[in-house]
Amino acid sequence: MSRSVVRRPDRRTAATTATILDTANRLFTERGFHAVTMDAIADSAGLAVGSIYHHFGNKERLYLALVERALEVNEKAMAVAYGGGRNPIEELFAASDAYCRFHLDNPGYFRMIALRVLDVPPGDLASEAERRIADKVEALVGGVTDALRRADTAGQIRCPDPQRTAIFLWAAWNGVLALRMRPDRLALDDVELQQVLEIGRDIVHRGLAT
Repeated sequence: MSRSVVRRPDRRTAATTATILDTANRLFTERGFHAVTMDAIADSAGLAVGSIYHHFGNKERLYLALVERALEVNEKAMAVAYGGGRNPIEELFAASDAYCRFHLDNPGYFRMIALRVLDVPPGDLASEAERRIADKVEALVGGVTDALRRADTAGQIRCPDPQRTAIFLWAAWNGVLALRMRPDRLALDDVELQQVLEIGRDIVHRGLAT
């Protein structure tokens, strides 16, 4: 009986794909999805535009691949916050720090995951991107909910509604992080943003204290 073999992409293909995704991420972050053309991505990446079409089909599918990558990297960044001998309250703050650090280091991913109104590709792929993002965000908020619940059970904090508290924390993180991207004088630089996040961390800690 013949056995089908699934071949892994060779190094050259993987390198080309990574270059395209890195370049698209940078240009989408700088200019927005709708202002960036496939020709611009090809020129910036030093590739023939046909190579990008070969790997991704069109700009919308390239965007969806970038969303998938952003979600995967975000998931890995958040996973390190849990376990490792931490108690539930330590996990909660490690998750907060990991989430904020990930998005500060990856503003393009933050724009795609958290600021959906800015760059939404047209057609059915928009719905697919929204579904994938919603699934991952629910899992992310679920992890925070679980940490809150366990911290409450252990008597470390008082949190009668972990789920809504987790939603509030997630929304608060996004709101503060979004200030970094404002185009006006209300924008926060990295130093000020970090100080605001530290104050927020302290407010949350004291507000949940038993």
